[in-house]
Amino acid sequence: MQKRYIIVGGSNGIGLSLALELIKRSNFVYILDVASPDSTLKEYENAYSYIKFNLLDFDEETIKTLDKENNIDGLILTAGMGRIATFDNLHLAEINKLFTVNTVGIIKIIKLFYDKILRNDSFYCAVMGSIAGMINSPLFSVYGASKAALRRFIESVNVELEVAGSPNRILNVSPGHIKGTKFDGGENKTSENTELVKQILQHMYDRKLLFIPEYEDIYSNVLQRYHQDSHQFG
Repeated sequence: MQKRYIIVGGSNGIGLSLALELIKRSNFVYILDVASPDSTLKEYENAYSYIKFNLLDFDEETIKTLDKENNIDGLILTAGMGRIATFDNLHLAEINKLFTVNTVGIIKIIKLFYDKILRNDSFYCAVMGSIAGMINSPLFSVYGASKAALRRFIESVNVELEVAGSPNRILNVSPGHIKGTKFDGGENKTSENTELVKQILQHMYDRKLLFIPEYEDIYSNVLQRYHQDSHQFG
């Protein structure tokens, strides 16, 4: 039976790559994003539906309608924004936008689907965090703080889910750099992160709590150096 997924932020970057992989696996995907997907999904027009959605202008009814009218099996939240800058160069509006998109909007959507996550039936959920939320991040201060808040939220809710007896979990995907995305001014190149996408989906299906890509090769050492002397690390 065909499963249906919602990907918030599915028009670009890792969200687009996840949408493509899910479609190739015969799933139907609802893509919620400010911009429509590029030509990457052109040959799969019958396998997805694009809905314009802006986390800065949160439309609760759009989410509720999707939930009510469709048998949604999974929720993947990849939307996010950031800017490399010292804190003194961030405007108040930017601070608000960073937390609204990276944290508050994501938590609101999870809340609207929480009855499905809490139930005993299978419901899959993954959220794109960041390694910046696990360490101090000079030049990424507010971005890192927004991801750190998201991390604590996910950890806390996963404990609540376990205590409630639900088999479902929220996967926190916390990468460093991801190839083939527009996040750092690059281009969408889904072929460059195919293996990463498959790993994310497998961790989600296995109901894992945290996935740090390239952990053994890079980030185990990074986190160890941070915990040994966080100030010097920064």
